[in-house]
Amino acid sequence: MLAASLLFILSLLGLIGALNALRGPATHRRPQYRPPWLPVLLTAEAVPVRVVVHGVLAVLLIWAGALDRLAGRIGLVLTILTWVGYVAIQWRAASTKRVMAAALRDAGIDPHGFAHIDWRRVLGAYPYRIPKSITRIEDIEYASGLHLDIYRRSDLEDGHHPTLLYVHGGSWRGGNRRQQGRPLLHRLAEKGWIAVSASYPLAPAATFPDQLVALKKAVAWLRDEGADYGVDPSFIAMSGGSAGGHLAALTALTANRPEYQPGFENDDTSVQAAIPVYGIYDFLNRNRTRDEWPIIPRWVMKVDKHEDEELYRQASPLDQVHAAAPAFLVVHGAADSVVPTAEAQQFVAALRAVSANTVGYVEVPGANHAFDVLDSLRTHYVISGVLRFLESVRVPSDRA
Repeated sequence: MLAASLLFILSLLGLIGALNALRGPATHRRPQYRPPWLPVLLTAEAVPVRVVVHGVLAVLLIWAGALDRLAGRIGLVLTILTWVGYVAIQWRAASTKRVMAAALRDAGIDPHGFAHIDWRRVLGAYPYRIPKSITRIEDIEYASGLHLDIYRRSDLEDGHHPTLLYVHGGSWRGGNRRQQGRPLLHRLAEKGWIAVSASYPLAPAATFPDQLVALKKAVAWLRDEGADYGVDPSFIAMSGGSAGGHLAALTALTANRPEYQPGFENDDTSVQAAIPVYGIYDFLNRNRTRDEWPIIPRWVMKVDKHEDEELYRQASPLDQVHAAAPAFLVVHGAADSVVPTAEAQQFVAALRAVSANTVGYVEVPGANHAFDVLDSLRTHYVISGVLRFLESVRVPSDRA
């Protein structure tokens, strides 16, 4: 009886998880049930692991006599339906290759041969270990009390190498530079890039623009001091997810603005490319692209938007777009239940209206918030596209 009940519960939970992962996105204008993003993430981006675990448990329970009871036989049917759902999830993840290729083509970039999948990592899902070919140089202080880590190939020759600075998410008050962006950092380092992950001041101790000032210091440090680690000061890109996507976009759009560079006004804080991922671009939320977030006035800004609208505009990448903006590739999950795609769409439209540089945009099919934390099939296709984008926009710099 116990084995049958356990098989039924296991299979029911698996089926609910698969169905939630297959649901279409909810929007502010089209509200619907929004499954919690973390369980959806752990289902949609870790299908191989779930199949193995579910399969092993199901076999053990069947061996223990689960099929002797009706509940167990129903559980077996639910297991089969769950695995059909897993196949559909992976099929949609595989379509990321086509969608990313189309986005690159739309940005004027040849996508031929861009995709690379490391199946060993995809099957493992989470990047627990740093690849043996990579060295991580830890806890380098770039400003008082603020540190960064550098990932680089262990056999990388001396010289100047293109660099990417990654900004972690966490609602501006949490997160860790060693927990996020790892698949991207590892891939870039293996390809000969200098991949950097930086910490920054967190709310509530920090108030905007403290975070922006800190990240500008990180860019200035890479340009002034990074040569010892192989940084090419002529090509620095930025990326980040969620709150990190917001800060990466804002840093890229406010290069060399003295009001955000107190004490280092003359330092060059420009970047040559930005890849914000599932970011927040309009603190005023003027078009109601998402729900209102109390965390922004309460923790980040320490003032309501109606009391200081100008400060909110300063914190909004949407209000900082300009003709000389660096090349952008905006990445957003089509099924993001935390930040709906409309947030990214209006930002991309504003960039394309004025920017003289490349502006690419990809809505990743089936992807929820923070999808790229895991080494999934979907993540690998996105990273492959990001690398092709960076290589493409770097070419003019190399020819200069």
